[in-house]
Amino acid sequence: IADTAVLDTLSPRQFRAGYAEVAKYGLIDKPDFFEWLEKNWRDVFAGGAARIEAIAVSCQAKADVVAADERENGRRALLNLGHTFGHALEAATLYDSSRLVHGEGVSIGMVLAHRFSTRMNLASPDLADRVEAHLKAVGLPTRMSEIPGELPPTEVLMDAIAQDKKVKAGQLTFILTRGLGQSFVADDVPASEVLRFI
Repeated sequence: IADTAVLDTLSPRQFRAGYAEVAKYGLIDKPDFFEWLEKNWRDVFAGGAARIEAIAVSCQAKADVVAADERENGRRALLNLGHTFGHALEAATLYDSSRLVHGEGVSIGMVLAHRFSTRMNLASPDLADRVEAHLKAVGLPTRMSEIPGELPPTEVLMDAIAQDKKVKAGQLTFILTRGLGQSFVADDVPASEVLRFI
């Protein structure tokens, strides 16, 4: 049971942070849903039928991924889209919510995942621009430079990334994409490429 009225008790910032997770489901494997969000996000924020639709689609999307990989052997990792970078940024800010909350880290992380996919010649740069434009339109941060205060050196961020996902022979696991809603688990990403990207 989801009491959608409870969302009205959130601050605008926290509501936006939650919305990042909703957008994530479109970017994982529901391109039609992401396109719907691009057109209807204002109605989702306003409440009513669009908000209920967004929540229903998100719940079903998560249930489908979990049901397909109950024991977390593969596909379920797709739910971490944006989270590897996002968790590292949260750690880098010492989990100070005045600087960054989880959904904001995920927002920046999803943009970084799409930009990194472009760097790895997997996806068009236009896609990363599109993802960034939508998240920015709803008021979410999309770049590390938008995080208040100084971030630690790149090597410290890399350490946080390496702790978030297991490193096997210098290879990291990331959720990358080949196109809108075409995310996949990449478990052979060289740490050196990530370091250069950051």
